[in-house]
Amino acid sequence: MKPTLILISIFLLSLTGRASAQTDTIVSALIRDIPTWMAENHVPCVGVGLIKDGRLEWLKTFGELQKGHPAPNNALFNIASQTKPVVAMLTLKLVQAGQWSLDEPLARYWIDPDIARSPYLWKLTTRYVLSHQTGFPNWRTDDGTGKLTFKFEPGTNSGYSGEGYEYLRRAMESKFHQPLDKLLDSVLFKPLGMNDTRYWGPDLDTKRFAMWHDGQGNQYSTSIETPVNAADDLITTIRDYCTLGIFVMNGAGLPDTLYADMVKQQGQGKGTQYSGLGWGVVRGLPGDAYALQHGGSDIGVRTMAIFLPKTKEGIVVMTNGDNGMFVYDQIIKEALSLGGQISDIMNKGTSHHERIVLPDSVIQRYAGLYEQSNGKVMNVVREGNAIKVSGDGLPTAVLFPETQNKFFLQGYDVELEFPNLHSLIVYENGRQVMTIERK
Repeated sequence: MKPTLILISIFLLSLTGRASAQTDTIVSALIRDIPTWMAENHVPCVGVGLIKDGRLEWLKTFGELQKGHPAPNNALFNIASQTKPVVAMLTLKLVQAGQWSLDEPLARYWIDPDIARSPYLWKLTTRYVLSHQTGFPNWRTDDGTGKLTFKFEPGTNSGYSGEGYEYLRRAMESKFHQPLDKLLDSVLFKPLGMNDTRYWGPDLDTKRFAMWHDGQGNQYSTSIETPVNAADDLITTIRDYCTLGIFVMNGAGLPDTLYADMVKQQGQGKGTQYSGLGWGVVRGLPGDAYALQHGGSDIGVRTMAIFLPKTKEGIVVMTNGDNGMFVYDQIIKEALSLGGQISDIMNKGTSHHERIVLPDSVIQRYAGLYEQSNGKVMNVVREGNAIKVSGDGLPTAVLFPETQNKFFLQGYDVELEFPNLHSLIVYENGRQVMTIERK
């Protein structure tokens, strides 16, 4: 071997050694810290997959699926809304194959009777579904009527919606004459070897399933038998979702123009964060890097995935507790080189919150039980000069006063407002997401 080649080989080996040592340090810190964070937040089970240089570098599941049942590394998690990017990738692969269009009206394949007479019906497209610009509420049950309606004209505003994805499912199933789970299996799961990804069925290996727990660590009695849904309730493992992330970071086999469409801003954004097609996108990172991200949040479920296509780095975290977000935030900050910056962009709003002091009597008058339209109850109590909220599917969190009737969650873009003594309004990312009446 020539001297120059020897020097290059030695240099490359030294870089590999440094990267390996750095990963070992991160893994050691995670093994030390994750059990502590789990205990502090009453989260029974946490799974983590760490991607470096485009490959799965480390995978470990901590804790118990339920009391007395240790979690294996191939534990099955319900990933709630993290289902959406999976369905989005299916859709983009069908677009690539010329079998689907981003901008064709969905009404050609499916018309929901609730909106059959709406002037906006033929303006609803797949692009608006994947970028949350449909005008639909998150769920048609949110306002208590159970009727699907447009809150605004498609494409003119942004609003997170599971209904949009379900509308897309009905349209796809109508055109292809196949249920969504079969389409996913043939187009994505089998080709990628995602053999542990599926919806609930009677043959699900429930001995590997991470049962759901509340903010105090108590197991929910809620049934895990969830239906096929394009926006929710896919079941998978850390390894399988990392496989999907690596596939996406490597371009997913999509044409450059379609991939560019996936990661560009489609609708309104918040600072350097916006919706692409199926993914949240975080910009403003060093070296012109960007992150693709999506989380899942449901009763007893909190998950998050972040992938950086330019550096081929990523992380997947799945938990089975309502307080899981407080655990995965710390994991992301410790595990990813840009984790702290990404988390700050994702969690912090554009508004500055300044904590004030209120008389105890003012805070106490907001204490009580508040019932959502779906029957879930939020409990509000006074916690010093703040309020503490808890309830089914909610993290147990303390919010601090910033006005006489508005409280904020430190480090997150979440606010509660009490317009009167009979109701409260929840804001996320500066947007009103629900109004809840006092029980």
